[in-house]
Amino acid sequence: MIKTIYKSIVLLFFLLVSQSILAENILIPCDVKECEPKWGPTKTQWYKGDEKKPAIIWYGGGHSDYTSVMNQPIIKLVGEFDIIMVASPIKIISKNKEGYPYNAYNKSNIYRMKQVAEHYKKLLNKPIWLGGISAGGPRMIGAISGSKKERPSDIYAGLIFSSPYVSKVYQGTATINIPFEKIKYEMNLPILVFQHARDLKPAQHPTVQKAFTKRLAKKNAGKTELILLTEGDPKTTSYDAAGSHHWFSTNLDEVGRVVSKFIMDNTN
Repeated sequence: MIKTIYKSIVLLFFLLVSQSILAENILIPCDVKECEPKWGPTKTQWYKGDEKKPAIIWYGGGHSDYTSVMNQPIIKLVGEFDIIMVASPIKIISKNKEGYPYNAYNKSNIYRMKQVAEHYKKLLNKPIWLGGISAGGPRMIGAISGSKKERPSDIYAGLIFSSPYVSKVYQGTATINIPFEKIKYEMNLPILVFQHARDLKPAQHPTVQKAFTKRLAKKNAGKTELILLTEGDPKTTSYDAAGSHHWFSTNLDEVGRVVSKFIMDNTN
């Protein structure tokens, strides 16, 4: 398994080197009170892809405060789609490791994410999907939260949740911990939730992903689909260390196929 992981890292390195000339760091200025100017500009990194295909704005997991596409499950889509990594100016995960990532719903951070989406929508003039892994999932919920008048999800062509961090575990019981009530309107988007069937981390367990997808579908008039992936090394640890199923480290090709197909099948 170590050799397999090593080979994967080497292949990803050469992939990124080959694509590095196509990557561009772009700082989005934010100097109005709505975005807490003290945080500085919003950091993004744009990996350029096929001009004829949609773009993907992607939120990383963990603290979500970085812009590298390295170790992200969509790494194999670099060069096929425009991929825009967007760093959160504040760390998403709160000090309470068990629970609710409050900073995913910070109003100033949400304002910045809307500003980033509008910037790239104007720059690229093409459909933009919004995606994220793990703690990036709650951050996505924050980005699409709003009123019937605001309808913030309308700027996106679709949503992609990768192993979203959706539950809180208390005394061995996992409960959905996503504030769906913040989405005060009905969306109309194709939505994909994908999870590895062997990723048994309690906060992202397939069981809670099924419940999350069901509740998300109640907020959406369009397609809402959960796909459990199965490829990769069956001996791989199911938790979130490097090389785990949580990061799809041994089935990145499967991720690439599934995500690419869902996007293209749902692109007019």
